[in-house]
Amino acid sequence: MGEIKVLHCIHSVSWGGLEIYTAELVQKLAEMGVKQMVLCSAESRVSEQLRLGGVEVISVTSDKISKLSEARLIRKLIKRHGFTHLHSHTRWDMWACALALFGRKDIKHVYNLYMNAPPKQDMVHRWLFSKVDVLCSSSENILQDVKKNFPIAPEKIRLVRYGRKTEIYKPNPSARKALREEMAVRPNQIVFGTLCRIDPGKGVRELVQALEYLNDQELSRMQLWVVGDPTILGKNSDGSTAFEGPSKELNDWIQDKTENPRYTQHLIRIPFQKEYISYIDALDVFVLASYNETYSLSVLDSMMMGKPVIGTNAGGTSEQVGHNERGLLVEPEDAKSIAEAIRHYLKHPEVIGLQGKKAQEWALMNHNWEKTQATYLDLYKSL
Repeated sequence: MGEIKVLHCIHSVSWGGLEIYTAELVQKLAEMGVKQMVLCSAESRVSEQLRLGGVEVISVTSDKISKLSEARLIRKLIKRHGFTHLHSHTRWDMWACALALFGRKDIKHVYNLYMNAPPKQDMVHRWLFSKVDVLCSSSENILQDVKKNFPIAPEKIRLVRYGRKTEIYKPNPSARKALREEMAVRPNQIVFGTLCRIDPGKGVRELVQALEYLNDQELSRMQLWVVGDPTILGKNSDGSTAFEGPSKELNDWIQDKTENPRYTQHLIRIPFQKEYISYIDALDVFVLASYNETYSLSVLDSMMMGKPVIGTNAGGTSEQVGHNERGLLVEPEDAKSIAEAIRHYLKHPEVIGLQGKKAQEWALMNHNWEKTQATYLDLYKSL
């Protein structure tokens, strides 16, 4: 076939797992020589990171562009730059790409599904998914839902595991010790922690509420670190960051909890950390309490660092944790269930290392960039 040229589309001004991974994926494909550009919001962190990485970005000045307007722009870009493939990374962009391909069959459309797959069997979605040549997900569980709920042919569905930079997941005992000392962790304490957007759907409220179900003796033997920022909407007119309302409210609620005398030494609030691996290294047990996470990158990162995971029995998290092999599964939206998992590790600290080792082995075997890069390159060529 001729030269492959890909236009990636990511209509998001947030900076969470989806956006971080998409930026990294584009950069990794560039390393393999894939010719590509990225259509994204001019003021997004995605745009900033890609430019720093030397990737050519096509900026949309407004984050409120309609799907139809984005579709018109995509058609113009195809004509101008000769793109052979569209690669959409959000549902919004999948719509825009589908609309852009109206009346065209020569351009191939790859859609990465990072979220869950609720039923979509109406006529509009039947037309929409007819404009998708391949739907990719890192989760087997999510792809099973896709087969049941989306009007898309099974042969168009592909499992493509997330790639991770396996070489960067190296424990640093001295840095771990220094960070734990900074947070006033006592020698006998177990540190539980989460790294995520401060968003109601991430289950952060229930995670913090779990502390209410621990008695004073149990509380004295642990710390809970909450690392992350509220969901970003964009910029206010004065240039300050605009946060989503429910996320801002939740963030304020957690901050109030840290000032409660009972939790002052046990609930630690930490803003988003660009160099986050050292914080994972300093934890003993990672927690992700999302209501329905598709397939968490922070869980993978924690497993790479040899941490067992307390995760909700929903979406792709149960696939990652396994049958309590690499951590413990809890019920979504259930603070008491999370508290029971924390209590289990407080009572049986010896299992932390055993489950952490299993988690690390599984993550390293299933998730590395070499496999992921080769899979996408083969996918583009096959289309």
